[in-house]
Amino acid sequence: MKLSIDIDLTPAEARELFGWPDLSELHQQTLATFAEQLSDGNQDAAMALLKPYLQGSQQAFGLYQKIFENMAGKQTTTKE
Repeated sequence: MKLSIDIDLTPAEARELFGWPDLSELHQQTLATFAEQLSDGNQDAAMALLKPYLQGSQQAFGLYQKIFENMAGKQTTTKE
């Protein structure tokens, strides 16, 4: 027997269902602070906010690159 249930929820409804916090206001405040820092010409503060994200992105890209290199190196020829 196979049972399938489809649930159609908005992100807000899903957060409420699982008891997760709504961080949209914090997100908006963070973006506003970031935009204000950039408009004031304070790139150092803006980069301090972005640095952890950029480092993680670079590490993830390096990991993906190694995966694809390994896949390409281990390819076998097709049978004829």
